[in-house]
This record gives sequence, C-alpha cells and structure tokens, in this order.
Amino acid sequence: MGMKVLEPLDVKSLHLQNRLILLATHLNMCENGEVTQQLIDFYEERAKHGPGMIIVGGCFTEHLGMSAPTMIGISEERHEAGLKLLSETIHQYNVPVAAQLYHAGRYVYSFAIGQQAVSASEVPSPFTREIPRALSIEEIEQTINNFGNAAERAKRCGFDAVEIIGSAGYLINQFMARATNKRNDEYGGPLENRARFAIEVIQEVRARVGDDFPVLYRISGEDFVPDGMTLEDNKQVVPWLVDAGIDILNVTGGWHETRVPQITMDVPRGKYVYLAEGLATAVDIPVIACNRINSPTIAERILKKGKVQLIGMSRGFIADEMLVEKIKKGEFKRIRPCIGCNQGCLDHVFMLEPVTCAINPRAGFEKSRYINKQGEGKIAVVGAGVAGMEVSRVLSLRGFDVTLYEREAMPGGMLRLASRAPGRGEFLAYVTHMWNELKTLDVDLEFNTRATAKLLASESYDLVICANGTIPSIPAIQGLELPHVISAIEVLSNQHANLGRVTVIGGGLIGCHVALYLANHVKSVVIVEKDKRIGSDIGRSTRWVILKMLKEHGVEFITEAEIDQITNDYVFVKVNDEDKLIRTDAVVVASWPMPDERLFAELRNNGTRVEKVGSVAGQKNILEIIHNAFEFANSLTLK
Repeated sequence: MGMKVLEPLDVKSLHLQNRLILLATHLNMCENGEVTQQLIDFYEERAKHGPGMIIVGGCFTEHLGMSAPTMIGISEERHEAGLKLLSETIHQYNVPVAAQLYHAGRYVYSFAIGQQAVSASEVPSPFTREIPRALSIEEIEQTINNFGNAAERAKRCGFDAVEIIGSAGYLINQFMARATNKRNDEYGGPLENRARFAIEVIQEVRARVGDDFPVLYRISGEDFVPDGMTLEDNKQVVPWLVDAGIDILNVTGGWHETRVPQITMDVPRGKYVYLAEGLATAVDIPVIACNRINSPTIAERILKKGKVQLIGMSRGFIADEMLVEKIKKGEFKRIRPCIGCNQGCLDHVFMLEPVTCAINPRAGFEKSRYINKQGEGKIAVVGAGVAGMEVSRVLSLRGFDVTLYEREAMPGGMLRLASRAPGRGEFLAYVTHMWNELKTLDVDLEFNTRATAKLLASESYDLVICANGTIPSIPAIQGLELPHVISAIEVLSNQHANLGRVTVIGGGLIGCHVALYLANHVKSVVIVEKDKRIGSDIGRSTRWVILKMLKEHGVEFITEAEIDQITNDYVFVKVNDEDKLIRTDAVVVASWPMPDERLFAELRNNGTRVEKVGSVAGQKNILEIIHNAFEFANSLTLK
C-alpha cells in the first residue's frame, strides 16, 4: 500500500500531486518588496523536488500592512514582474504556487512604514511596544479592497491560488479576538461582528478571483493569549468562512506574543495537530495540519487518522529541500530533520537578515553554495562533533578518502551532551541523521579511538583536520580546585548524580543547558552570572522558552554577580557591592570552554599538514560551525 502523504488531491482548479505543502515563510529576501533572484533560487531548489504546493509570503497587500521591505510585496504594479517570474519558475517543475495575502496590523513597527500602525482598536502591541490607531469604517473598506486588489494581482501574475492570513495575531486576527477588538460598531462586540472583517475580506477576494480559483485561509486554531480566540470559538467561526468562499483551511496556533511555545525545540512533534483536527469537525473542506511536523512518519500517522487531508511544513523544507523526493525514494533516514533550533530561520527574521538553516548550509545560498568539483587525497578528521561530521560529509561527497576519528563511542560531541537537557532532544535527531549519512557515504568511522600525533603519522595522511572541539575553561576563582567543583561537561556526561544543592557558574547557553539537566536530578539549582541577562547568547526566538523552563523547574538566577570564593559549603558572591552567601553542595563551572589546540600545535610542530575547523577554530554556535565547515570542506584543495 502506498503512503498517504504521496496521494494526489484536487481542489477546484488546483491539482496537488501529494499532500505535503511548503507553507508561507518570511525569508527576508526581497528588496523594497520586490522579488529577488535569491528568493527565486530558494523556491526553485525546492520546487525541483516536488512538494504538493508552495505557498509564498507573506505578501503585503498595502503599505500599512508591511512588517519589513524585505517581505514580498503584492500591493503595487511594480511588484508584478518579479511575481510573474517567481510563479513561472516554480511552474517549470509542475508544482502549483499560492500567494499568501498579508497585513500585519499592530505588529508593524512605525519606523518600517513611516507612520503609526493600524489595528481594530488602540490596543498596545507587546511585540512592537507601540500603540496602533483604530481603522475607520472608510479605511476598513479600503483595506478590504486592497486584499481584493492583491488577490486579483496574484491571479494575473500566474499564481494558482491565494491564502488569506487570519492567524498569528495579524490584522484579521486582531479584529477577531476580544483582546484587540474593543470596537462598539458593526465590527466589534459579539463574535458575529468581530468575524465580519474576515468574512468581508474573503467575500471580496472571492469576487475578484472567480468561483474556480482556490482560496485558502490560515487560522490560529487557538490564540493562546488572554481574551483570544479559543478552539471552540473558531469551531463556530470556520463554517462562516467556508460560506464566504474558503476552499482549504490551514490551521496553526498562537500569536507572536503568546507565552505558550509553538515551534521551538521543546514542543513535542505534532503537538498542535489537535487544533486542525478539531476545526476539521466543523467544516467539509480540506484542512492542513502544521507546526512541529518534521518527519514523514509523523505526517503519515496524522493523515491516516483521516481527520485532516494535508500536511504543512516550512522549516522541514528549509532543512531539506529534497524532502519529498527522499520520501518518494523511501530514503527516510537521509532526510535532514528540522531540529527546531530557529537559529537560521526565526532568529534571522528578527534580525532582518535573509533566512538560512543552521544544519543546512545551502539554504538561502542555493546558487552560490553547491558541492564543488571532485577532489583526491587521503584525509583524517579528528573529532566527530558538529564540525567534524559536516567536514567529513562534504569531503566524502567530493570524492576524498576520509577517516573520521572519535575518542567516544558515538558521534555528536557537545551537541549530543546538550541533547540530555529537557526539551533539547532534537539535537540528537541531527546527530543520528549525520551518523547515517556518514555510513551511507562510506566514511571510515573510527570510534573509541584517540587520534594521537603518532597514530596519524603512521597512516600517511595528505591532510589532518582538527575538529576536536574544546576543553573546559578555568576562571580565576579561589577554591576552584576543591573536589566538589566540576565542569558542565562532566555533569552532562552523566558522571555525577545526587549532587544536592548546586551552584552553576555561568548563565550563558551552556549554563542554561546544564541547569535544565540538573533541575531534574538535584535538590536545587542557582545560576550565577556576571552579566545583566541570563542566556544572552541564546537566539531571541528560543531564549524566552529556555528561561521559562528554568523558572518552571525552580532554578534561581543571580545576575551582575562576581564570585569571590568557593568553600566546602558556600559560594561567596558580590552583588551590587553587597556580599551574598549561597549554601551549596556542588559547584558546576559552565563558563565558555577554550579551544583544544594541543593536537593541532603538536601536528604543526611535527611538520604535518594540518587545519582546524569548528569550535577549536573559535566558532561557537551550531550555525556558524556547520556553515564554516561546509565552506572549508567545499573549497579544500590538496594541490
């Protein structure tokens, strides 16, 4: 029996060859709203491998709805040339494409549009920390007309469908929810009135595109904000949306300001499918389920339940552009899984930088990064952490004879250790994927082997690449030599248990991970950090989740603190010139580790040709390490 995810589906004029939809994703790849070659290259690379449909966007329907000029514009005639080229490029691969019609409302920063943002009511935005102005009735009519203009433009530019975004706390959602709609006219008050704006937008779009042109609607099944729309509210609303002209319902969850994690690593795979399944009971049109669905196994399980008809992914396609093709070939283990780290996608969106992927260094660089010409030679890679695995993968693809040495029994290095912290398990999914890749590529894997200079010299390698990572750093603190003082690496290696009351020195990424791990194994945990903020080196989209988890586990924070001394029973800390004693049974040093350059220096002194990559070369986060490892291995020549 064939897989459900690969079955076709027809919706009006739309023919989907399979059930996997590449969802609209803000990529920060446009210039003043106009499509760039970088954006086209990104979508072309994914269209080649046959998703059921690609939804591009958000495409802002008017200037007031534009979050950033790096978004796709669909509001003016000047946008049309790029839009046509984008749709034509995707159609070369027999893949349909939809444009998501977008208006951010109060989520727009005033500096982005040169004036005050607009919304249903004058309710402050926690996201921008600004107060929007309420749209007048005349302005509402013009906004609705602009949605219609955009839909008409999408059809004229060759798109096969449009999607209206009524989710995520954007303008339509702002009209729908009591939290942001305080109006007392026909667009406010009871649910029927608050839904009026959405219904009139759909009716206008339907009138402009005709009866046979598919119209999708993206909805938050539950807003997860106080006075937001609940699942039961939306069950009442969605039949009205269908009556107004919706053909496919795309169900997500939450607003940008919600304090309920939606797509970060700690969210279990497929957790919010219940929202799509719940709304599916209220309509008789196809429903898309999405959020933290990153494997064909989960997608298949959801579809086989028969409650929803389609699966939406965004980051899954960013992590692996060949996702659907690998499913068709049955190469499930070769699919590079999105791990929900958000370092290259969401964090880049917040920084107004083009989206990429921490674990897929070609994402966003489709034409400038590709596997280079064949190489020849015998290469040793020392250390099977993140850098060592990526370097070995790329070199093997280029034809080099690669041997990868690792002193532990398994690959992964610090990433494997980090995966032991609660909510960080997806790191291990990437490690497992890379392990499978290296075995498939016939890399010679030498585990439980310490690669000494003598051993490497005996094998006559043309090049040795040191990817052997870091060693714990030793801050200058009196008492650090005491037996109850241990490193974060020792703790995550499960070498210590029943530590009692623990003080963690260092509140960066490593300190937060080890504190999360310890919180489930010890009596109490205190993090002591010299800076003002805990987790300052964690990306914006993930940091708040990590801090939330730490607080829920009862971890105490002491910031702007200097450690004076460690004794057998206390840690002496100075905070704002005041002395503080922390009763402790164990002290965990989680300061940022130092590059382990000992092997590199020995090999270089012996005249061996040697290079270094990854954290031993001073790189810190996963994205930086993997991207640099790819480019190093791809440009390497032994001549």
